[in-house]
Amino acid sequence: MSYRHYLLIVGRYCVLATLLTLCWAALSGGRGLWFFLPLCLLVMLWCYLAKLSLPTLRLRALPAFLGFFSRQLVLGAFDVAWRALAPKARMAPQWQRYPLRLRHPASQQLLASLVSLLPGTCSVNIATEPDNLLLLHVLDANADWQSSVTALEQHLARLLYNEALPAATSEAMQEADL
Repeated sequence: MSYRHYLLIVGRYCVLATLLTLCWAALSGGRGLWFFLPLCLLVMLWCYLAKLSLPTLRLRALPAFLGFFSRQLVLGAFDVAWRALAPKARMAPQWQRYPLRLRHPASQQLLASLVSLLPGTCSVNIATEPDNLLLLHVLDANADWQSSVTALEQHLARLLYNEALPAATSEAMQEADL
């Protein structure tokens, strides 16, 4: 293993440790570092031994992804508030299948995790046979949940370096951003 490759691996683990530390500090108010530091070292060792790594990101796509996802989180909060306070909430719960276009299993898992944070959707399973399908539970089958999931998948494909969607999808995404 070359020295440069070793530095790249160490740099990625430093980024992961920094992200874990920031998450811990945000969630715990900065308390309990005596517990977190050994835990962080164990997580780093596990990631190294299991050969887990962070995906390579296209940093130019990060602001657009964060903006889109933040907007979706705010819309989700308003959707939940509306459903809780409305005298008669519109609901037509239903199981739906969404065909995945992301190729890598880690990217598909990340999409499934993020979809559950979108308004009115909850991912349940990824079926890889015969096709890559994401099984979702939607609160209102009449709502346009497909466009939100498709937009999230496209933003994620732009963000992750190892993913690329067909050209037609990228053109549709640019039209949707206008």
